[in-house]
Amino acid sequence: MNSGNFQTKKTVDESNQNHLQKTSTEDWFRLDNAATVFSFVTSARIPCMFRMFATLKKPINVAILQQALENIIDRFPYYKVNLRNGLFWSYWEKNPGMPVVIEDSKYPCQKMPIRKKGIFPFRVRAYYNRISVEFHHSITDGSGALIFLKSLVGEYLNLTGLIVNDWQDVFKPNQEPHNEEYEDAFKKNYKKYLPGPPRVSKAFHLPYKLEPKGVYHITVGIMPIKQALNKSKELNVTLTEYLVAVYLEALQNILFSLPIKKQKRLLRPIRLMVPVNLRRFYPSKTMRNFSLYVTPGIDPRLGHFSFEEILKQVYHYMRVEVSDRYISQQIARNVRGELHPLIRVTPLFVKRLFGKIIYNGQGEFLYSGVITNLGKVSLPEPLNKEVDDIQFLPAQSPITKTGCAVNSYGEKLYINFGRTIKETHVEKLFFRKLVKDGFKVRIETN
Repeated sequence: MNSGNFQTKKTVDESNQNHLQKTSTEDWFRLDNAATVFSFVTSARIPCMFRMFATLKKPINVAILQQALENIIDRFPYYKVNLRNGLFWSYWEKNPGMPVVIEDSKYPCQKMPIRKKGIFPFRVRAYYNRISVEFHHSITDGSGALIFLKSLVGEYLNLTGLIVNDWQDVFKPNQEPHNEEYEDAFKKNYKKYLPGPPRVSKAFHLPYKLEPKGVYHITVGIMPIKQALNKSKELNVTLTEYLVAVYLEALQNILFSLPIKKQKRLLRPIRLMVPVNLRRFYPSKTMRNFSLYVTPGIDPRLGHFSFEEILKQVYHYMRVEVSDRYISQQIARNVRGELHPLIRVTPLFVKRLFGKIIYNGQGEFLYSGVITNLGKVSLPEPLNKEVDDIQFLPAQSPITKTGCAVNSYGEKLYINFGRTIKETHVEKLFFRKLVKDGFKVRIETN
């Protein structure tokens, strides 16, 4: 890697619209609805960190990358913050410091001391020709993180002398942020009188021992995007629906391969959490969290499902559930809980004590894995000619133990699995199915 040593400031990383919810001076603003939960449950086991990274054609000059970061950070004032504690709620306070590029870690998505004074809710890491940004989920989702990464990469290449005539949707340092980018879009789209979604039971979980805290294995499958889209079209489903079905089948195969006694003890519905970008349904420019999820699945208590049966079930479920009508129920449930008079006057330390209980009741215990599809990622010319790939790594989970993040860039599809266990059974079964279906898959690991 070019240009000198990394800076090692300890403070950077140990290592009338009420829904806008910011002051006129922009010195502080409230957490959005999703952020509140993530701030409660974050720990070494549940870091709530996810990663986006870009691989460039040339080695990174760290000094230039640092300058690019300093140039763009004021374009993202809602990320230039520090998490602070009030009497009843946490809030984001303007951070007077400057984020610093740091060296990459052995494993991605490590715990961040998010509540420590001076800590930003994101990191920028560099290694050889790779620029990575890791965000704490309390500040944004994949959409916001991707916009930030594209802006950082664009400004970095601009400083190296690359001339870009049309920046398209890439944020530039000299642009003024919009007030709508601060928006708590959950509260804006909250419909008070809607019923919440029906409760669901606990799901099947992989019966494997967790690795030590911090160990996070990554396996990526790389294949032609055209091949994947053609296969989905042949089956009359979307790419996401096809990959969800492959993942569910892998989990079902693991369940039914267990010894009979263990199989009976663990026999529960198999569900996947599939995040949905709500900007598809509700007009919003928010750069904060604005995604919820649906949970397609099968119930193996009814017997073994063929792949065709799984795919059919996923197809019909997604057609019904991925709509503003049903997503609105989740928004109503989540925001209603936050606005409840008793909750509002409960001291923060009590909220944090019960935060994990709420998370377990409505969170990861209800599904068996995670698969998130960011979709097609692109950069304007000539930026795209200097970037080999952009990829997405999911957050760690000690409950589901595996997760999957998908995106395409250029002519390739990237499927990144992260796991907190030694066993590679899910990935092997998943990619073997793709190979069986005719995919040309290249596998890489960390």
